Amino acid sequence: MKTEQIETFLMITETKNLSLASKNLFISQSAVSHRLRALEEHLDCELFIRGRGEKLVTLTQKGEEFVEIAMRWKALWRETKIWALQESKMNLSVASIDSLNTCVFSNLYKELINNNNTDNKKASESRNGITLNVSSHWSKTIYDLIENNDIDIGFTLNSLKYPNAISKPLFKSRGVVISSISSKYARLVHPHDLDTADEILFSSVSEYHIWHNFWWEKNQNEYSSVDTVSLLFTVFDFEEKWAIVPVWIARVFERIHPVKISELSVLAPEYTCYQVTNRYPKSSRLKAIERFTTALEDYMKTDAFINSVQ
Repeated sequence: MKTEQIETFLMITETKNLSLASKNLFISQSAVSHRLRALEEHLDCELFIRGRGEKLVTLTQKGEEFVEIAMRWKALWRETKIWALQESKMNLSVASIDSLNTCVFSNLYKELINNNNTDNKKASESRNGITLNVSSHWSKTIYDLIENNDIDIGFTLNSLKYPNAISKPLFKSRGVVISSISSKYARLVHPHDLDTADEILFSSVSEYHIWHNFWWEKNQNEYSSVDTVSLLFTVFDFEEKWAIVPVWIARVFERIHPVKISELSVLAPEYTCYQVTNRYPKSSRLKAIERFTTALEDYMKTDAFINSVQ
């Protein structure tokens, strides 16, 4: 069954006249008759009642039943042609630890999502943007997801060993002390100036924990801890509370909450952000990964990004 046969059938149904149907389709009346005859042979039933040499026709019972099927066939064929002309929809799954999602990459995600919406408005038959799916996980979970090809790109502060997960350093940032704007801490503090009874521990980086244990070995059970940026924000209404965090968390904190940022006179280990990808990414995601990587590189050259991580 061919598309031109369906189109001819529907035109005859509309005009109820073979001559008028041939005129509207810009083909000969014999071509109309040939298409109709071929369609009926394929379906093994008569669709129209017509007398010998008559141009006027009427639908049989089977013909009336076939009208709706033919209309659905034509609509499906139209959708198929549009689909064939479209660029493939680019889906991309990104996972990161909560603090990087919130404080470093949120503007990048916003830009990509906004560009996707703009592209769709400009060309309804073209999907040039990325359909982005972002989630927050612990570092080990991110590596597990990458290893199994369940996500395409991950961002963490840890480099873990996995057979197919490749980690690439993106940038490094120093740690700073944040405390209440009215706290007693100076703009430059030594670890011994900090009372661990008032600490809110916020780090999942093993190098930092080694450094932390060195300076506060005798006070390891005195501090409190939280594991997300949003929780960290909620506890700084207390005057003497403090935390050592990557500078990019401090910059965001400073914009939305009265906070004092103090430098450490004895530097803590730097926080390294790693981009994690699978050694063998899905072929259907290569174009989206390439586009995301280009957008990420451009984003990391902006003043807004540079000023937030330095």
